[in-house]
Amino acid sequence: MIPICIATVHGKGLGVLLESIRQYAPEHPVYLHGPESVIEKFDATLKIFGQPSNFGDDYNYIIRRALQDYDQCLVANDDIVLTPDSIKVLLEDVGIINSMSSVRAGWVASRSDAARPCQNVRITGNPERLHFFKFPSEAHIKMVEEVSPILAHISKEAFGEGFPPLNWYSDDVHCRDLVERGYSHFVSASYVHHIGSHTIGFDAKKLHDQALPWLQTHRPEYAKAWFDV
Repeated sequence: MIPICIATVHGKGLGVLLESIRQYAPEHPVYLHGPESVIEKFDATLKIFGQPSNFGDDYNYIIRRALQDYDQCLVANDDIVLTPDSIKVLLEDVGIINSMSSVRAGWVASRSDAARPCQNVRITGNPERLHFFKFPSEAHIKMVEEVSPILAHISKEAFGEGFPPLNWYSDDVHCRDLVERGYSHFVSASYVHHIGSHTIGFDAKKLHDQALPWLQTHRPEYAKAWFDV
């Protein structure tokens, strides 16, 4: 089975996530990283204690550990809740994408109610009418430039060097790096509920200002393209 990798800081929503995994996807091993004082009370297949640093480094740590045992993994934010078929649909879509000889799959990510526009079920590209509480487009896989790995699949080969040491833009940088290596990213028909920014906070200016110097130094072409700096 494919492991689920989770990194946490405060663990505020972690119990709900783990219970949803237990209820809906118990066959998947859980690899969990976070402070001992936070995660010691939770059940997981493998716990790795460590003080939080930033999204990129924390998830790199637990993903790399899982990829020592497996050739692919699922990555989950600690503030999501699975539906009964979140993982089932995601992995079915991964299988469809992998059967396409014209693409190399990078990130394949679930949709959510709190996510960037291409993954957000509240936003549709064209006017649509709800059908049984969903927009018809939610049932389709689509190729996109970047995703947020709120719940997402990645192969060992694609993950490569991993995320940069950032909170904000770590997923954007990794997605763009993979595009440069010939990979494509996809939004699945899978859905998860997401609290949204529960761990890193809502101070957008602070998070942007913290990330920008790294981008200007290590990916100046991205900083220029994204922010004209």
